[in-house]
Amino acid sequence: MGEGPLIRIDDVHFGYGRHAVFTGLSMEIPAGRITAIMGPSGTGKTTLLELVTGQLHPDRGEVWIQGRNLARLSRATLFRLRREMGFLFQEGALFGDLSVFENVAFPLREHTRLSDTLIHHLVLMKLEAVGLRGAAALTPAELSGGMARRVALARAIVMDPVMMFYDEPLVGLDPIAMGVILRLIVHLNETLGMTSVIVTHDVKEVLKIAHGSYILSGGRVVAQGSPAELSRSRDPWVRQFLDGAPDGPVPFNYPAPDFSADLFMTGVRR
Repeated sequence: MGEGPLIRIDDVHFGYGRHAVFTGLSMEIPAGRITAIMGPSGTGKTTLLELVTGQLHPDRGEVWIQGRNLARLSRATLFRLRREMGFLFQEGALFGDLSVFENVAFPLREHTRLSDTLIHHLVLMKLEAVGLRGAAALTPAELSGGMARRVALARAIVMDPVMMFYDEPLVGLDPIAMGVILRLIVHLNETLGMTSVIVTHDVKEVLKIAHGSYILSGGRVVAQGSPAELSRSRDPWVRQFLDGAPDGPVPFNYPAPDFSADLFMTGVRR
């Protein structure tokens, strides 16, 4: 794999129709570290994960993983690469008609020929890692939001991925569950030697555990650095996002005519 980054995004342009999402996005994600991808809503953070996992392809530019250009991989090679990736979806995406045990076992049954005995051992090991071995027989409907997110995390790591992608892992969680998930991310990253990428709005919480961060806006990176470097930054993009300020480079108000003129317009706006 060499000395370079595990993931490299090189001058990526991507859009949906006339709507440009990225207009020259470049970043490098080092192996074995926790990298946070942050930015206002609508900046394409989830789209970035879809590009990195090969679900989407850039209109221009390149995405490299482990020294390989995703666009040049065959379908079979891309599928093999995805087995080295774990993905935690925003809402967990558990199968409602399967037990906790079978949710975690699902990737093993789909992608391996392991015996039932070995699958049983592996699933219990992963559930133990997230503190839910005793919940193996429960259904998703019987779980709290935090428990469901932990089950989804156990499923995401059951194949021992090299890379782990988290799409808003803390959304909707109470402070206790949030703290549990953050500690698990750090623990798994350290014990399994994974590379972790977290897309998030929970700036203050995630910056406590990230080794490095990128802030996206306007289709490209507007700031990057360690949590300490970002916290010291006086850049208006960084300060507006970290401080949650309505006034700054990112406008709070959608473009509109003069308010007083708009009030006295005749007719009903449709």
